[in-house]
This record gives sequence, C-alpha cells and structure tokens, in this order.
Amino acid sequence: MIKRTLLKMTIWNSSIVFCLFVMLGGSLYGLARYQIYSDIDRMLVFNIDHMRQFSLSTGEKVISIDSKEPERFTMIYYWDSNDILMGSVYYKQPFSSLSWILRDKQDHTGPESIQFGKKIYRFVSRPYEGHLPEIEKMLMSNAPLKTVQMFTEISAEVFYLNRLLWGIGFGIGIGVILSVISGYLMARRALVPIQKAWDKQQQFIADASHELRSPLSVVQGQMQLLLRHPDHTIEEESVPIAAILKETKRMSKLVSSLLLLARGDSHEEVILCRPVRIDGIMKEIAKNMEPIMGYKQLQLQLHIEDAEILIHGDEDRLKQLFMILLDNAIKFTQEHGQIDLGCVKQGKSVLITVQDNGAGILKRDLPLVFNRFYKSARDRGDQGAGLGLSIAHWIVDQHQGTIRISSEAGQGTMITIRFPLIS
Repeated sequence: MIKRTLLKMTIWNSSIVFCLFVMLGGSLYGLARYQIYSDIDRMLVFNIDHMRQFSLSTGEKVISIDSKEPERFTMIYYWDSNDILMGSVYYKQPFSSLSWILRDKQDHTGPESIQFGKKIYRFVSRPYEGHLPEIEKMLMSNAPLKTVQMFTEISAEVFYLNRLLWGIGFGIGIGVILSVISGYLMARRALVPIQKAWDKQQQFIADASHELRSPLSVVQGQMQLLLRHPDHTIEEESVPIAAILKETKRMSKLVSSLLLLARGDSHEEVILCRPVRIDGIMKEIAKNMEPIMGYKQLQLQLHIEDAEILIHGDEDRLKQLFMILLDNAIKFTQEHGQIDLGCVKQGKSVLITVQDNGAGILKRDLPLVFNRFYKSARDRGDQGAGLGLSIAHWIVDQHQGTIRISSEAGQGTMITIRFPLIS
C-alpha cells in the first residue's frame, strides 16, 4: 500500500511541477513573441497609414513616412481593381515572386505572417484612399488603384523565437526529469510519518496479538482440563478456575490499557482538567502503597513541600500516573531498598521525581522504554505487557508536561516530570 501511495504521490507531484514548468515556459515564449510581433506590426501599421507623397527640389516624387524612428527594410505593393500588380516601391530589390501570395490576401487588413521559401514575412493591407496621386500617374493604368500592401522580412526574429522555443523545450525536458526526482523525494518525505504510523500500527497489532495469545492459551488449556472431569465440584477444580480468573484479569487489564492508548491516539479520550493539588494526590498514593512497601520491606521517603501546589489536571489520570511509576519502582527494587518521591516548585512549574535504588535500566534500553510493549532486560521475567510507561507518557503529554528518565544498570532509576503551575 505504501509503495502504491508513493507511486501515486510521485506522479501527482511530478505532474504539478511539470505543469508549472510548461506554464512558465509558455508564458515566457508568449511574452517574447507578443513583444516582437507587436513592435513589427505597430511599425507596419503606422507606416502604411502615414504614407505621404511629396516632391524634392530636383522634381523627383518620393514616398515619405511620418515616422521619427529608424525604419527597417519594407516593401510596398500597389494593386488595381482587376487585382493586377501595378507596381512596387522597394529599397533593395523587387519581391514580385511574392505577388501571387499577397494578391489573395488584399482584404486581410490585420497584420499576418507568410512564408515563402525559407524566409518569413509580415504584411499589412489597406484599401487605397487616393492620397498618392503621383503614384497613380506613374503606374499608367486605366484601372484605379484598389489596395496598398506593405511587408517586411521577419526571418531573423522567427529564427530567434524558434531558438527560444527550443531552449524552453529543452528546459522543460530537464524540468521533467527534475520534477520526477523532486516529486519522488517529496513523496518519500511526505510518506515518512505515514510509514512510521503504519509500521507502528503493524507492530502494535503484532505485539497485542502476542500478549493476548499467552493468556488465551492458558484459559483454553485450563478449560479443557475442566471439561475432562465434568463431575468434579468447584472446590476440586479450584486451581484451574483460579488460573482462568488470573489470566482473565490480566487480559482485561491489557485490553483496558490498549483501549486507553487507542482512544488517546484518536483524541477520543478526554482529559477533564481542573485545579487539583498535586501534592495531595502524591501523599494519598504514597499512603495507599504503604502496605505493599511494608510487604517488600522497602522504605519510602517523601520530599513534598507543605504549601499547596496547584496544577490543571485530571485527578484520576494523575493517580494512575503515580501508581504506574511507584509500581515500577517497587517491582524492580530489591528488599530493604529505598524509593524517594519528591514534589517541589521550580519557577512556573512543579518538579516531580520518583527515584529508586533498584536494578536500573541498561543505557541501550533508555530511548525505548516509552515504546508500547517494549520490555527492557530487567523486564524479561515480568508478567506485564510493557504498556505502563507508554500510558504514563501519554498522561504527562495530556497535561502539557514533560517526562524524562535516567538510569544506570545496578544503580537505580530516576524519573523526572514537570507540570506547569496555575499562575
């Protein structure tokens, strides 16, 4: 699924980048072409609309164009009412070979391009308005003049436009390659969190299945033992029934933890925050854990300020947090060990510490202890599912706090939590 999504995202990203290249290249070419052609067309239209005839001091009749800009090479054709080319005015050489093409375009008043051989010309046609009487006399024709045409060669401009187009095409080709590469890299980067979430989900399902398989196997085995002796009383089968009850409780606890984490991931689990005394909660938890501490012959030291320490929090979830941390501390501390529980104000936050002198955690396991179902070397014989610290981390996050863990193997573990105080 991830590979298929990666392919689709690569195609989409590449297509978007390619379209941007095409639009940019097309806009550049269109702008250049418009600018060049508009300049030529403006010159042709101006020249043909401002032709005037006047006499030199020598008596020679010439055509003048009221233009202050330098003129480029242009040609002028004169057509009579019978569509016969009566003559032409030119600056270099006659282009009578073009006459058969231009004759059929006398009514095309807008600027147009034509190709003749390897050269390209731009022309404009205008109906004759009688403003060149001397030209009429020079043509010696009984038929009146009908059309005046002016054209100029634009082969150089077209050549450079074609080179520009080829350059843009080459750039787009390079852009396609770059767009595919960049699209692939962008898609891979975008899919990194998705891939991590997918792997995490797969690992979560595999771990949950593994954790549930053991108690289910025990329950199934014990139930089969019960069915072998249907005539036995409950007292006679108390051992398998107790085993079934124990594993059922274990599964219930595991399912509850999984449900809590799943609802937390989907933001369905609501934390009801209100002002609570964190010092009072910790003292209450410590008092409730005294019987277990006495049973394991452990000593609990409290370092809690006497003043009220208020935070915004969910009392039930905070109790669950401290139960998890103290339970772990008790579980991995040997007899006659010590557990220290601290709660002090530091600036705008409250610092909470849970420290023991138990087995500790290997350095390589420290970055992974908050992962779901992860069990460090010290947890291998533990019957837990490895979800306690994951739940603790989630509770701290929901209270806008931070949690850190430091430990050395054989030297004990210290967990540090910070919560923002109520200002």
